[in-house]
Amino acid sequence: MLGYLAFELRRVGRIRGLLVFSSLLPTAFYVVFTVVGGDDVSALHRGVPIAAFAMVSVAGWGAVVGVLSHSSGVAYERSDGWLRQLRTTPLPPSRVVAARGMVATLTVLPPIVAVGAAAVLLHDVSLPVGRWLTLVLVMWLGTVPFALLGLALGYTLPREVTGAATTAVWLALAGLGGLLVPVESFPSWLQAVSRALPSHQYAELGWSAIGAVGATPATAAYLAVWTVVFGVLAAAAYRRSSAVR
Repeated sequence: MLGYLAFELRRVGRIRGLLVFSSLLPTAFYVVFTVVGGDDVSALHRGVPIAAFAMVSVAGWGAVVGVLSHSSGVAYERSDGWLRQLRTTPLPPSRVVAARGMVATLTVLPPIVAVGAAAVLLHDVSLPVGRWLTLVLVMWLGTVPFALLGLALGYTLPREVTGAATTAVWLALAGLGGLLVPVESFPSWLQAVSRALPSHQYAELGWSAIGAVGATPATAAYLAVWTVVFGVLAAAAYRRSSAVR
């Protein structure tokens, strides 16, 4: 598995444009939201400055979009026969999915760091070193279920529609999950839907890492359940797609 993981890391490392774009887009969105928007980002929301709260929201949005975008590459590999070749190796489906998911999650670190740097430079967002490290760790590991979901989409959908379907998925997760719009602005029934989504649980972990009130220990458990569900779906989809002749 380590050899395959290293191979996938080298492939992603060659696509520098993807890493640059995935960092610039959420950073630009954060600047527009917190600077051009004209709101008082020093005001408190759930006990922390809006600038810090938005930092987590936008970084989380960029991370979710980034890991889900790997679905298109997987769909192209499937149509080109690469997955069938992988099935001829001793690697079981679970390890192939785990390696691809790990690579996808590593690509979210640049946008997370970029948005955090923008928050520090533009709004003097300040956190203890321990909280910064916890935030980056939580925002990184929290993308695992979304990476697995992206793989499941790529292993299942035709490559012609994978991009559009993935966009629809991240729009729903980000919008309804509270990454782009505050959950408090939703009607009560939609708030209940939002809090059941993995994107909201992911954001809650990030907000909790910077000291915002509201997250509970069950948040991580909910996200872990989604990770198992999407992992099973991704492994099953890989088996089906790579077995097609």
